[in-house]
Amino acid sequence: MQFTLGISSDLLTNEGKPCFGKKPLEKLYEKKDIHVEWMEPNIQILSEKETSKYDAILLNSPKLIKDSINPKNNRLKIVARFGVGYDSVDLDVLKKNKIILTNTPNAVKRPVAVASLTMILALSGKLLIKDNLLRKGRWNERTNYMGTGLLNKTLGVIGFGGIGREFVMISKDLFKKVICYDPFVSIEEMKKLQVDKVDFDKIAKMSDFLVILCDLNEKTRDMIDSTFLNKMKRNSYLINLSRGPVVKENDLIVSLKQNKIAGAGLDVMTNEPIEESNELISLKNTILTPHSLCWTDECFKSIATEAISSILDYFNNKSILNRVV
Repeated sequence: MQFTLGISSDLLTNEGKPCFGKKPLEKLYEKKDIHVEWMEPNIQILSEKETSKYDAILLNSPKLIKDSINPKNNRLKIVARFGVGYDSVDLDVLKKNKIILTNTPNAVKRPVAVASLTMILALSGKLLIKDNLLRKGRWNERTNYMGTGLLNKTLGVIGFGGIGREFVMISKDLFKKVICYDPFVSIEEMKKLQVDKVDFDKIAKMSDFLVILCDLNEKTRDMIDSTFLNKMKRNSYLINLSRGPVVKENDLIVSLKQNKIAGAGLDVMTNEPIEESNELISLKNTILTPHSLCWTDECFKSIATEAISSILDYFNNKSILNRVV
């Protein structure tokens, strides 16, 4: 039976072209024993139909849940996540059915790090507020909206993995001090990048700009709540480039409405797409982007190349570098 790869169709543009370009697919097309096809559009959750049809799936937004796999007719052998996060995939059902999961940690490090810095610079410079002043003919009001300099500020980072380290490397010279909370990384490891390790309480109290770059799991879900937010400085900013549910969204909305913190930059929300009725949208002290601030041609090409390499490694019986399970 021919090896069949399905690619989730949310990776196609409106013109029906791969959003990551054609180049990453060339190595697949060179393999006569691999058949590549785009999956049906608008799939939100993988069904038994897909897992019984494909040997491999390059997966972006659709979820893989317990009911996605029927052991009696499952054909799926490897799932390559298009990105670094895999909270949308049920790890237990993959392990139970001996299905490999991979991600793309190397491809996203620089793009997400740059996106995080973009949020800081936009918030500190009041970029969107000043853009709005100009467009509404309020040029002479610009002295009322002074930005915040970074030279004497403390940058806080939650999560010192690959993305966190990349972010620190491109950002640390802009700040007076960099601190980090990550219970799984040693003081010595952080010191190599001139970062001070602090506990969860201190990172809330000390950070002027706090960037969240950790994984979403049961320990990090809702970790940024009212208790944490109430410890933050009134002139501080919260930036989240990880996953929406790390932040207890309703608690953040209260903090922003009551000016308990200066503002927030969010590329991720609890529910995606965000609801039209969500109060975050109406708050002027926020910058909101649709879980895509890091998306560039370079980023998507690198992600696709890394994900496809994992599938080819499996097909060629080679060691898989980015294996999660």
